[in-house]
Amino acid sequence: MNMIIGNGVIANRFIDYSLQSSYLIFAGSVYDSTSHDEIAFRHEEESIKNALLNNQMSVFVYFSSCDILDLDKANSLYVRHKIQMEKLIQDSANKYLIFRLPQLFGLSDEKTSIVNYLVDAIVEGKSFDLWRNAERNLIDIDDVHLIVDYILTNKLYSNRIINIACPHNTSILELVQCMESYFYRSAKYNLVDKGASYYIDISETLEIITKLNINFKQGYILKAINKYFRHLINKPLLLSVIVPTYNEEHGIEEFYRRTKYVLKILEPRFDHEIIFVNDFSTDNTFDKLQALSKIDRCVKLIDFSRNFGNQIAITAGIDFSRGDLAIIIDDDLQDPPEVMLNFIAMWSIGFKVVYGVRPIRQGVNVFFKLLAKIYYRLINRLSDTKIPNDTGDFRLIDRMVIDKLKLMREGNRYYRGMVAWVGFSQIGCTYERDKRYAGKSTFSIKNYINFAIQGLTSFTDKPLYIVSLLGACIAGIGFLLASILIVNKIIDPSISIRGWTSLVAIAVFLGGIQLLSIGTIGVYIGMIYREVKGRPLYIIDKTTNLNE
Repeated sequence: MNMIIGNGVIANRFIDYSLQSSYLIFAGSVYDSTSHDEIAFRHEEESIKNALLNNQMSVFVYFSSCDILDLDKANSLYVRHKIQMEKLIQDSANKYLIFRLPQLFGLSDEKTSIVNYLVDAIVEGKSFDLWRNAERNLIDIDDVHLIVDYILTNKLYSNRIINIACPHNTSILELVQCMESYFYRSAKYNLVDKGASYYIDISETLEIITKLNINFKQGYILKAINKYFRHLINKPLLLSVIVPTYNEEHGIEEFYRRTKYVLKILEPRFDHEIIFVNDFSTDNTFDKLQALSKIDRCVKLIDFSRNFGNQIAITAGIDFSRGDLAIIIDDDLQDPPEVMLNFIAMWSIGFKVVYGVRPIRQGVNVFFKLLAKIYYRLINRLSDTKIPNDTGDFRLIDRMVIDKLKLMREGNRYYRGMVAWVGFSQIGCTYERDKRYAGKSTFSIKNYINFAIQGLTSFTDKPLYIVSLLGACIAGIGFLLASILIVNKIIDPSISIRGWTSLVAIAVFLGGIQLLSIGTIGVYIGMIYREVKGRPLYIIDKTTNLNE
């Protein structure tokens, strides 16, 4: 069931809430403050009533408007409609949160928002009236998402109306001047001695803004303009989505549908390519991918000559990616494609790596969760490279990181560790991992064990030191025990040495330690053996659309 109702900037940005059940996000369809369309008002009212009736167990989250606080608009049909909708929700919903928003930075086909209207007018060279004294509160939709997500995740408020806005207003004249400097074009406007501003109380969210480290200081407007309208003066950035795949015939089409929907939301800011690396699937995965590649030239296909493994498939995807940034994601839909929007929001403020943190993992038994928890903490204790806990390969990497990873050609690959080792600014993005969409996991217990050993041995040689230290300790204990026995025998020659059972136990224990030590050393020697052969990491059988 889709838990997002509405369209436009807000609905698109909160798409990561679409498959959960705790919150119904009502973004609405009326967001033009100059609208007099009573049919649209009635349609939104009916939609709210139906949503309240059919989702009584969920918290009803409604996005209203800060225009309600503007006394100059008190009698407008739009403001009266929004007040009426707030009252309807307060009277009817068991649990609700109403967020009032000001003017938003975000892409939309609607030119009615002040930002999109002015951008369109300046770029197209259209004339408009500019009110000298007019001020507006402007906020990035990504910052709205950050604040709302924090409130919902931490369950901070219930049955409240909350204002979310920038701590200060911006004059429309200043906004136009920022756009003029960015687009290198002079706006054609008639300066009119009109306009006013109004105050928005954001005391309830100021502490949250501080905790989230949202920077509303100088340059905020210019950064937002560059973020959402860079494609108007430069070539759009290219996003590469890298998908290692093996025997996913039952879920590959649904994965493509959901991923493509998210990528469409990012247009025209980003062009995209989806690089599927088929790790020698034995079902119909390859055939389905080929069918997709024929209808969508953005689908690129790399087909291995045999099964080389998940980490090598990721390597091939990175090697052939052309993007300014890339997102690595599995196609079983346990990692929701909708979370990619959150990754890109973090990347937009300067982080070179954004990795998914999954403290909650549906469809995984308790024993496996415990083992995974122990493993991640163990590898962090042993390794000099700090690898974030509760992470997988689902992550965004900047072009700078991609170029460094392409230089690393070791055969023993553990990508989450490699990305951590490369460095740069990194941040985690928490999400709830879903159940597998279809089919069964092809990752066996043997694969997990090999993967764990690979991770441990790739980023630390401390097991060798531990084995050496253990041997030294046991030798010391043996020497001390022998010394005690010799001294006792000298003091009292009549003492007979007993304890054949304990002697056998000690011999077995020492034998086990020796085998463990040899095995540990053998693992590292095996790694060296594979590396010195210098074989290619993978062999490609065929490709599709790779040069498109």
